[in-house]
Amino acid sequence: MRGIVLLYPDKLVGVPVALEYWGIVLGGLIAGLAYPWGNVTWALVLIAGIWLGGAIGRAVDRRQAIKAVGDPEAATIIPLGLVTSVRIDRSTRLGGMVSIGTMVVTTADGTEYGFRVRGLSGSMQASLAAALTGLGREVRATTGGLAITPHPAGDGT
Repeated sequence: MRGIVLLYPDKLVGVPVALEYWGIVLGGLIAGLAYPWGNVTWALVLIAGIWLGGAIGRAVDRRQAIKAVGDPEAATIIPLGLVTSVRIDRSTRLGGMVSIGTMVVTTADGTEYGFRVRGLSGSMQASLAAALTGLGREVRATTGGLAITPHPAGDGT
């Protein structure tokens, strides 16, 4: 799923949103058409429009994601008590110049949920490990990601 991943103390929520990408396209288009072609300033205005459009789209995406958390039809909600493993699968594009990560979360019933992540996927794993540890789960780092030991039987969860 391409979108935003939100981590709460008791759940992981993935919300599909795409306004950031539209903001990048529209910001670049508006900035590129609003300024005369043919000089260095035009290129700088174009870059600024792309960046600003992406920033605005990202902010709107986050607001929509927070609103969608309460709606199970609009979001993928995974209770942290069901998570058994987390790994990051990486794929490269453009001859290895661009790396795209997919955070794959496996639950107790074997279902795998994939979330596209950009940038600091390691910090997301660290935050997820801290939340799971806070719930009393044993979390071990592995070469592929995180292995989470389920609650022992009889502890009430």
